[in-house]
Amino acid sequence: MKELTILEPGQRLREIRKKLGLKQEDLAGENMSKNYISMFENGKRRINIINASYFADIINNKAYEKGIALNVTASYFVKNEKDLAREKCIDWMDKILDKKENNKTEVYKDLYKIIYLSNKYKLEDILAKALELKGKQLYRNGLYSCAITHFSKSLSYYTKELDDVGIENSYLAIGKTHFMDGNYRMAIAYYNLASLIENEDFILYYKALSYYKLGEYEIAKGIIDKIMFKDERVIELENYIYKNA
Repeated sequence: MKELTILEPGQRLREIRKKLGLKQEDLAGENMSKNYISMFENGKRRINIINASYFADIINNKAYEKGIALNVTASYFVKNEKDLAREKCIDWMDKILDKKENNKTEVYKDLYKIIYLSNKYKLEDILAKALELKGKQLYRNGLYSCAITHFSKSLSYYTKELDDVGIENSYLAIGKTHFMDGNYRMAIAYYNLASLIENEDFILYYKALSYYKLGEYEIAKGIIDKIMFKDERVIELENYIYKNA
């Protein structure tokens, strides 16, 4: 899959040059030798922003002469592979988060690409989020075992990144997935882990609901009484609990 191939800076110049049907000497100038271009394209010379700007200008001009609209920037020839991989991953992730891609198959394809590149280039913050997003997609499709696997992997990367929000979200997601799978005890265990980071009302709600499902109404009552701000969902559960407690 070509989208998963990140070219080195010199290879990017060669790719564009060949697409435009240009030779190395076509890019050479008063302060730019064919030898330098050859060495850069073959990864034997590094590039500075001045030379990168020169390449961007001449490539855009040559393309314009051929009736092709290009907007190549100097940064394209300066950024390393990891930088470009991050940009690609963020673009795909934004498309998913902005719901620009609603087709389930396409969402899974984009998630595969993000996970592949972020793993290859050690983009652990992006990898954590991508695994979480895939877990949510699997959860929506009722594939709870697979969802837990992805949430657990996501949790390990959030932990490496010391991302408390990500850790809490992962604990909560694993808890909710166990709940949907009917494993209420395990759900409670993960809700408890989430509450160690932030003991928020919505976590208390899920814990109370789990104890209610287990028929442990007094415990559920004690938890739901701790909720400060009660919306309709909480009030409804509270009424059920009090009827049975």
